[in-house]
Amino acid sequence: MPTWTIISPCEKDYDHPMRMNIFRVMKTVYRMSDSSNEPSAVDEGKHIATLGYAMLQEKPGSPDLSSVVMHFRLCTQSVTQFVVTTSPMQFVDMARNICILIPPCKLTVSAMADIDEFVFMRSTSFRGLNNPVEECDLARRIWQQVQAKRYHRRLLQQEVIGDIIDFACYRTRSPRCSICDSNLIYCNGCQVASCESDNCPGSSEPPLARCGRHQKEVLCFPCFEERGCTAELEKCPECKSWCCTRDISSCNGHPIDIQLIPGLPGSKSVLPKLIVAYAKSARVHSPKRGCCMECELPGWRSCNSTLCWSKTICPECASGGVACLCQEVWACDLCAEYSPGVVIRCPRCDRPFCRSCSYIDECQDCHRAHLCYDCAEEESDVDDGVMMELPKFVASCGRCQAKVCDRCVSHSAFSCAGCSQRLCPSCRTSLCDDCKQWSGSDEESGTGGDTGADLDV
Repeated sequence: MPTWTIISPCEKDYDHPMRMNIFRVMKTVYRMSDSSNEPSAVDEGKHIATLGYAMLQEKPGSPDLSSVVMHFRLCTQSVTQFVVTTSPMQFVDMARNICILIPPCKLTVSAMADIDEFVFMRSTSFRGLNNPVEECDLARRIWQQVQAKRYHRRLLQQEVIGDIIDFACYRTRSPRCSICDSNLIYCNGCQVASCESDNCPGSSEPPLARCGRHQKEVLCFPCFEERGCTAELEKCPECKSWCCTRDISSCNGHPIDIQLIPGLPGSKSVLPKLIVAYAKSARVHSPKRGCCMECELPGWRSCNSTLCWSKTICPECASGGVACLCQEVWACDLCAEYSPGVVIRCPRCDRPFCRSCSYIDECQDCHRAHLCYDCAEEESDVDDGVMMELPKFVASCGRCQAKVCDRCVSHSAFSCAGCSQRLCPSCRTSLCDDCKQWSGSDEESGTGGDTGADLDV
C-alpha cells in the first residue's frame, strides 16, 4: 500500500500539493472528536498525517483505487488516532473504536475530491520514489497538470471567453493561458492555476497573491488565510503590492541602557561583548514593520555596521545616528560609538569620516585615527600630548593600501607568498597587486615574510 507522510514536525516541508487539503480534513476530524488538539495551522508541528491507498490490479488498464486512507495522530503518540476514508466520507476513532460520518460541508467535500483525484493521477505514474524531495516534485507536476486542465475548463464556463478563445487552438492541458498565451502560475500551496498576466480575464479566477520580486512565490487567498502568520507573502503597507515577508523592512527597536567600555587600541574584544549586549538589552518598542524593498519610507535608515541591532531603523530609533562628511556612510548612535571602523573620528575636531573619505587615515588593525587633513595643516596648534598618542603609519596593505601603525605592525598578519607584502584581513583571500598570489599568515604558511618589505608610508 503506497503511503506518503504529508504533515510531520520531524520532516521538512517540501510543499506537497495535498498538504492544505489534508490539513483541512484533519482540522475537521479533530474538531469533531478531539477539539482540544484541533490544529490551528498547518505548520503547528503537533500532528502527523499520512496519505495512502490500496490498488486492485484485477482489471486491465488504469488501476482501480479500492480505498484512499489518511492516518492522523499527535506527534507524541506512537499509534494512529484517526483513520479517515474518502469514500465513504468517514473516520474511525481508534481509541474509542467508533466510526463517525463526516458532515458533507463544501470545504471538506472539495478537499476530499481533490485528494481522490490526486491519488488516482499519482497511481497512474507507477513511479516509486523514496526521496521526499523528488516525491513532492513529482506530486506538484502531476497536480499542476490537473489544475491547468481545470483552469482551461473554467475559461470555457465564462461568458466572455467564447468571443476570445480560438477553439481550434484550445489546449486542455497546456501550461499557457488559452486567452493571451501567457504562462500559468500556480499557488505554492494547493497548486491552483491562474494566468500570470494581470490584464487577462483569466487572471482573476481565482485571484492569486504573487511577490513582485520573487515570481515563484505565489499563494491563493484560501491558502494565504489558512497559513495565517506563517504565510510567506504580505502586502506592503506603503504601495499595497504583494511581496515576500522577508523583504518587508522591520525595526527591532533601539536597545536600552547599553553600557560598554570601548576596547583599547589594538583590542577587538568589544565586538562579541557588543553582540551580547544588543541581544540581552530591552528595546524601546517591539518590532515595527516598514515597507517593501521597492518603497522608501521617510526617515527610515540602514546602519553600515554588520553588527547592528537591526537591519533597518525607524525614524524614532534613528534620531541619534551619525553620517560621515561624504554622506556615503550612516551608522546608528550605538554602532558609531562602539563598532570599530564604521565611523572614524578625528582626534582633534571630532568630525565623523568613513573609510571612503580621503581626508583621514586610520590603522586597519587597532582603528586608531590620525588627524584629518584639515587639522593636520594646523598641527602646530595641537597639544604635544595629543600628538604623542597619534598613530604613526609604517606599513600598508599590498592590495588596498590600508594603513598599519607602528604598534600593530609586529602583529601576526597575512602576507603575499611571492613578495611577503602585508595583506590586511579584508584582503587576505585576495591577490597581491604585484604577485597575484596569496598565502596564509607568515607563521602559518612558513614563508617568514619580513614586515620590512611592507610599503613605508
